[in-house]
Amino acid sequence: MRNATLLLVIKEDKILLGMKKRGFGEGKWNGFGGKVNTDESIEEAAAREMEEEAGIIIDKNKMEKCAELNFTFPFVPKEKAFDQLVHVFVVKEWEGEPKESEEMLPKWFLKNELPYESMWNDDAIWLPKILNGEKLKADFVFDKDNETIAKHTLSEF
Repeated sequence: MRNATLLLVIKEDKILLGMKKRGFGEGKWNGFGGKVNTDESIEEAAAREMEEEAGIIIDKNKMEKCAELNFTFPFVPKEKAFDQLVHVFVVKEWEGEPKESEEMLPKWFLKNELPYESMWNDDAIWLPKILNGEKLKADFVFDKDNETIAKHTLSEF
């Protein structure tokens, strides 16, 4: 199980999402984040990924951890394992304006008009709770298609 990050940038009643242009999750709207390098903290990784993917600067001390999401893909061969523990942060202060990168196309969405049909299936389960100010832990196990949720659990963080 590898550590990964997800950063949710919030401005008033809007959230910044990015259309993944390549790689894992291509074609889906998502928050910003990715793998944690061996020489960095989870918070440093979240800030680095945000800058790489959307060009905005985040002070790691301004991020608020709001969730830990455990994703398991039992039908993916071990050598290509997607299993990950995602550390989710919310941030409401940053520097710069979001801009497109090779990996992501950022776009602001109203919190009550999120494109769940173009997001990971699990997002509709946990994201509304985060946007309501809840903190949580969740486990998601995906089915053979690596899209459908076979089972999940939620608990307080």
